Amino acid sequence: MSTKSNGFVERFRQPEYTGENRCTPCTIVNVVIAVVASGVASYLLTPVGGAVVFALSLASIYLRGYLVPGTPTLTKRYFPDWVLARFDKLEDESVEISEDEREPEEVLADAGAVEPCEEMDDLCLSESFRQTWYDNMESIKSDGTEKSDLSHVLDVEEEKLTFDEHDEALVAQYDGGHLGQWESRAALVADLAAAKVLETRYPDWDALSVTNQSRVLSGLRIFLDACPDCGGDIAMEQETVESCCRTMDVVAVSCSECDSRILEVEHDQ
Repeated sequence: MSTKSNGFVERFRQPEYTGENRCTPCTIVNVVIAVVASGVASYLLTPVGGAVVFALSLASIYLRGYLVPGTPTLTKRYFPDWVLARFDKLEDESVEISEDEREPEEVLADAGAVEPCEEMDDLCLSESFRQTWYDNMESIKSDGTEKSDLSHVLDVEEEKLTFDEHDEALVAQYDGGHLGQWESRAALVADLAAAKVLETRYPDWDALSVTNQSRVLSGLRIFLDACPDCGGDIAMEQETVESCCRTMDVVAVSCSECDSRILEVEHDQ
């Protein structure tokens, strides 16, 4: 395709609603509308006219993310939240939690990572775990061993492992496929450093599923009191964010100085 043609196409493309930002429910609704519209055109005009309407409709959906203006807003407003949540889960490649997996708090307590706080009825990091965890984070940052450490944790070949950044999020790809995702590089460093400690402190660490390990590691991030990236304070707040399909309330844990996102979970979780 010529440069002129590419420029013409790009004028109509809407990146905020296509590619990784595409809303699956919006696409399904608009394809159905396109089918109905092309059927009507075939009946009122000719089969060729219906085919042209369908082709132009699909082109609009591909380039703009929708056919009917305002579809993303209407979908978020009128689709049941449980339907939109299911599409979010599919796109995030979430998996069901097995009944035989251990709760993060149990694993962390058995590993001596957390213990009852002295001044409140809650759990706090044990000082010995905290020191080793932070030493490991500093070592990973200074040596730049994120890729080799992740290949060790997941038992994959380092040469086939790559990282892609989308906004602030860090996505790990393995041999061309999606391997995992973290809110930021700081979150990845925290997980890798914690995994090193838990391997030595929790005898059954390697027996846990990758999903279970991930839940333990992300749960541990809530105990951070200094940013793994810039060393600044950690702030927790409730925010309203938009995914491709819906608007939701989340609890966000971030570095107050460098804004690195450490953890983000839906408020009702």
